[in-house]
Amino acid sequence: MTQFIGVLAAGANIGIAVMIIILLGERSHAAWTRVRLKADEISAVKEDFERQVNDAEQAVRALHESIADLKNQVVRAEQDLDSLAARHKETDLPYGYTSTIVDVVDRRYRTWRVVVRNADLGSSAGSFSHPAHKWIEGRYYEVPAPNMEYAVQAMQSRFLLRDGFTVDPAPPRGSTAEAPMSLDQVEVG
Repeated sequence: MTQFIGVLAAGANIGIAVMIIILLGERSHAAWTRVRLKADEISAVKEDFERQVNDAEQAVRALHESIADLKNQVVRAEQDLDSLAARHKETDLPYGYTSTIVDVVDRRYRTWRVVVRNADLGSSAGSFSHPAHKWIEGRYYEVPAPNMEYAVQAMQSRFLLRDGFTVDPAPPRGSTAEAPMSLDQVEVG
């Protein structure tokens, strides 16, 4: 009988060992499945990050190309500016270098020639060829008005005495070579 109990105990131990092995196998299978799923998830995240990195690198390359193009445009603009500045130094500015339309003119009236002078602006020009120097000699304007007095008053309202301007009737046309400016070209500066 003791042998039978010994065999029975040995069989029970073997059964317990098999059950432990089966249980450990199931747990290890579940653990491997979790690991595989986690690995798949990490691989998907890695691929997504790699795609985002590639997109970002392409965007950076495109921005570098845009920056290079803009730098080239700036260099060309600076060269154009330098050449225009050099040409500007060699060329006289046009007579009416800043003009704006000041009002609507009634064309029913004849035009009267007036001359506007400002010795202060002309003396600060520095160069005799500078357009501001023309303020000393005077700038001629044709002003539509019912008479010369009204034309002088209209120009005096635009070129104020307190700013150093004087407005006078212009000498006859044959006595000067200046071309008159219309009221639409009244200068601001």
